[in-house]
Amino acid sequence: MNCDSAGRFFGLICIVALAVTAAARADDASNDRTIAEMTEIIAADQSNAAAFEKRGEAYYLKRDWNRALEDCSAAIRIDPNFGRAYHCRGRAHSAKGDRDHALADYNEAIRLDPAYGPSYTSRALEYYSKGDFDLAIAGFTEAIERNPKQAYLAFIKRGEAYAEKRDSDHAVADYNEAMQRNPAAALPYELRSTIHFDKGEIDAALDDCNTAVRLEPGSAGGHYCRSVVLLKKGDTDNAIQELDDVARIMPSFEKAYLARALAWHRKGDDKRAIADYDEAIRLQPGNSTAYNNRASVFRDMGESDRALADFNEAIRLDPGNQLALANRGILYMKLSDAKRARADFNSVLALPPTDKWAVDTAREGLGFLK
Repeated sequence: MNCDSAGRFFGLICIVALAVTAAARADDASNDRTIAEMTEIIAADQSNAAAFEKRGEAYYLKRDWNRALEDCSAAIRIDPNFGRAYHCRGRAHSAKGDRDHALADYNEAIRLDPAYGPSYTSRALEYYSKGDFDLAIAGFTEAIERNPKQAYLAFIKRGEAYAEKRDSDHAVADYNEAMQRNPAAALPYELRSTIHFDKGEIDAALDDCNTAVRLEPGSAGGHYCRSVVLLKKGDTDNAIQELDDVARIMPSFEKAYLARALAWHRKGDDKRAIADYDEAIRLQPGNSTAYNNRASVFRDMGESDRALADFNEAIRLDPGNQLALANRGILYMKLSDAKRARADFNSVLALPPTDKWAVDTAREGLGFLK
C-alpha cells in the first residue's frame, strides 16, 4: 500500500506500517558502534567483504541509503558469491524506491544462500510494495517456513496482502496467528479492527482498538484506530480526544489532522477545522484530499473564491480525484456557472466509478442542469 493514499481508516494501515519499521530498526547508538568497529576493520583490510556488508547494514538501519548501497556493493565486488551482501544491497535499493533492482538482488541472495531466511521475507515485502499481492502471499508463506524468526512480521504482512485482495477470512486468520506469536503487540488488533470496520462490525472494531491502546498506550496507532471508530459511531468529542493524543504522540502524521478537521466540522467549529487542514497541508503539500476537504469547508462557509482555489489545486494534484471534481461542480452550480459545472460532472462520469457519492452527485447534477 502506498502511504500517500487515503487508505483504510484514513491511513491507519500506513501508520501501523511505520510502527513496524520503527520497531525493526536498531537504536542509533548500536549502529554507530557497529559502523565505527567495521570502519577500523576495513581500514586494516580493504578486502574484508563481511565488514563492508555489516557496515552497510548499519547504515541501512540509520536510513543512510546511499552509504548502505555503496558498502553492500563493495562487499559484492570483493566476494560475488556473498549472498547476504545481495540481501543488504537489495534493502538499500528498496529504500531508494528501486523495486526491480531490489528484487533482482533478493533473488540472487536466495540463489546463493538459500538457508538465509531474511531474504525470503524481504522479497515478499518487495512484492507487496509493488502491489503484486498474489506473489506477496506466496512469498510470505515461504518466508514463514524458511524464516521462523520473522514469522510474526510475515503473518502480519500476509494478512495485509489478503486484506488488499478483500479476502477477509484469511486476513483475520493471519492477524490472529500474529497475536499468538506476539501477544504484547498492538498492531494485529489494529489491523483486525479494519476488517471488522469494513464489514460494519463497529463494536468489534472498537473492541480491537481498545485492546491495542491497552497493550501500547503510548503508540499512536491504537488511539488513531479508536478515533476513526468513534467518528463512525458519532462520538465526535471522544474522537477528538483520541486524535489529540495521536497528534501529541506523532505530530507529523498528517491524516490525524485530516480526521480531526472532519470532527471539528461536524461540531460546527469550522475555524478549528480549517486550522487542522492547514496543518495537514503544511505536512504534506501534495495531498489532494486535504485540499478537497478544506475547500468543502470554505464552500460551506460561503468563501467561494477560497473554495474554488482549493478545488482547483486538489484537481491539479490528482486529475482523477472524483470527489474534488464533483464538489467543484457543485460550487460552479452555486456560482451559476452551468457550463463549468456540467464539464466537471461529465469528467466524474468519464472516470472509473471509484466513489459512489461522486458518481451519484454527478448524475444528479447533470439531471438538474438539463
